[in-house]
Amino acid sequence: MQMLKTIAVAALIAIAGAGASAAQNIYSGGKAGAYFGTLCPAMLDGLRNEGFTPNCVETKGSLDNIEKVLADQDGIAMVQTDAFANWAAANPDAAKKLVTIRADLANEGVYFVSKNLTQFGDVVRIITRVKLVLPPQGSGAAQTFENMKKVLPNVFTRIETAQITYAESASKAIEMALAADNTIALFVQLPDPANANFKTVVEKKGHFIPVVARALVNQQVNGQNVYVIETRPVTEAGFIKNAVEVTTIATPIMLITQPADVLPAGTNQRTNKEDLIKLVKGMPREKLLPKSGPTVSLFNRAYSASQTVAKDLVDKAEEAIRGMK
Repeated sequence: MQMLKTIAVAALIAIAGAGASAAQNIYSGGKAGAYFGTLCPAMLDGLRNEGFTPNCVETKGSLDNIEKVLADQDGIAMVQTDAFANWAAANPDAAKKLVTIRADLANEGVYFVSKNLTQFGDVVRIITRVKLVLPPQGSGAAQTFENMKKVLPNVFTRIETAQITYAESASKAIEMALAADNTIALFVQLPDPANANFKTVVEKKGHFIPVVARALVNQQVNGQNVYVIETRPVTEAGFIKNAVEVTTIATPIMLITQPADVLPAGTNQRTNKEDLIKLVKGMPREKLLPKSGPTVSLFNRAYSASQTVAKDLVDKAEEAIRGMK
């Protein structure tokens, strides 16, 4: 009798586990962000058609997403590639527990803006005196800066703590930078010219500063480029004027997860995880992106910079770096 009870309990646990395995969590940042509000809901539609019942889970951002997916064998996390690269460098053993599913859905532009500085060489020239305003310390942009310090230490580690201010938001960081000379703000944004941050820079006649150094462009993590060079609009075209475009580095949005082999072989949970990874990896990009509404074009506005423009920006950055005292 006791054996029958044990078998019955085991069967109930197996059934519960099989049902839960199709209900993946997608860790996707704050409710006000594009991951949670735009990209994740589009992914839900694509996955539900295949029998999965995923949920968008609100988090504190890329680093929190990483920690949550490390604790969830079925989950998927959306992360900035450069934030992941910075974290992986500090946590190499934990990073080995995660795999990249894909990183081609969208890229987030990395923008430096200033009131009076216009070129990377200007920033390098006064690097020990320039003021830097960043969004909150836990933000993706703050992680971008930490990654840049690792990749270009001879440039960005010379910015001392006293030169850095953390603002309450990216919008506030931009306002502060545009209100003072020799000050730059760093923010990370999808290519949406209707976004208030772009409008603020344009209306206040601020300058976008390209930072396209060779070391940044060459950086990789999990076989994935951490940055690409893109040309993207920062204003919308009108009847009598063309859109204003900026060429800058951009960091892809990565989808990461634990590999399926962490789950017991032969179980429904393992099968579902294998199917999920294969599905997300192989599904046409447009099926994982918004199908209607104003956000549709958000993921198609940027395009790869021409080789001539990219080479010119890289050459100028390298010249400025070589000329540092």
